[in-house]
Amino acid sequence: MQQIQDILKKLFRHQHVGSDFDLKGNTTALLAKYAYLPIVELLQFKPEVTAGYREILAELDDVNVEATEILLLKGLTAIQSGSIDAANYLQQAQSVQVTPLGYSYLALHYFIHDEPEKAVQIYTKAIVDFPKEPYFYACRCILNRNLDDDEGAFYDYQVAKRLDFNYHSLLEWHEHLPYLVTLKAEQVDIQDLERSWRQNPDNMENLTKLALEYVHIYDYQQAIALYSEGLMFSSDSAEWYVYRAAIYSKLTLYVLALEDCDQALIMDKSCVSAYILRAKLHECLGKDKDALADYKKAESINPDQSVIYEERASLFERLGKDEDAIVDYSKLIALMKDDFYPYVLRADVFERLGKQEEALLDYNRAIDLNPYYSDLYQYRAAIKESLGDRIGAEADLQKFEELDEE
Repeated sequence: MQQIQDILKKLFRHQHVGSDFDLKGNTTALLAKYAYLPIVELLQFKPEVTAGYREILAELDDVNVEATEILLLKGLTAIQSGSIDAANYLQQAQSVQVTPLGYSYLALHYFIHDEPEKAVQIYTKAIVDFPKEPYFYACRCILNRNLDDDEGAFYDYQVAKRLDFNYHSLLEWHEHLPYLVTLKAEQVDIQDLERSWRQNPDNMENLTKLALEYVHIYDYQQAIALYSEGLMFSSDSAEWYVYRAAIYSKLTLYVLALEDCDQALIMDKSCVSAYILRAKLHECLGKDKDALADYKKAESINPDQSVIYEERASLFERLGKDEDAIVDYSKLIALMKDDFYPYVLRADVFERLGKQEEALLDYNRAIDLNPYYSDLYQYRAAIKESLGDRIGAEADLQKFEELDEE
């Protein structure tokens, strides 16, 4: 197994690799660690014939592991070296065992060789076999955009976003890539902040503001570069690792984001923001137990941090643990008594559990706090209808229509 790890390190120079190249394991984690998006700006290698190509293939021939894994790695080696052998290796791999990585590498091969229609076909097959993997929808969205298939791209964007909201950020960034130079030129604040920072590179406040300005115009790569600069100067490096990890997560570079969260916690074991972000990353990778452990640790350090309960309650809902979600939403309400939204979140869970009276009380309180939000009346009308209060329901629907017309 050590031999295969050594080969993996040669192939994946952009990130650390572990012992989890398991084709039968968690597909989301597998794709996050070993797949490449069809975006030139994110490819960490430039395919070209290298002297080591044949040597790596020879090493793979000597490794005693599953044939599919060997064929996949041969295919990736061929892609990275620019060899035309890639498609042959990868098609053989898929004929032996259909894997998400096989689809990913084969589509990537066609993308690099300027055959986007073939790549789309591969991603479509992948979606049939792995319908809950947002990665494949995002990849197809990117290619559909390049092919001017706006309807197909929009559909894929919506599904990817629903499955993992970080893909919303990734695809927004991709859409803005052609306009970054123009967007930067239009931002006077960026130009002023850059001048100030160059004159005084030790000014962390200016650097923070500058990085955020780049985030706002979707130049995530420049923001990452600035946060990396900040790590060299900041006295609070733990928070800067979290800042950078947050941008990595927007680009769905989960391995790099996790590494930064881990590094932040090495620097500061009580860094709540690192635990929260790492928990969310674990959720994205389908590692729910690890996510819950991190939320629990964050709560033990700072039980007054409201975001802990909102994020964890959302996870509990996805896991079907509605009673646990109610507990966390109740904690959130205790911390945000004057905010209507936590009441709406809890009311929705109460309604799903058939606790209509409790849901009605929460909607009543939400409306007291925000009487001008029209949707609340529509939600409460449904509850009143289910409780047999038709007059109250009609009144709420009328109020909803009045506010909606304003």
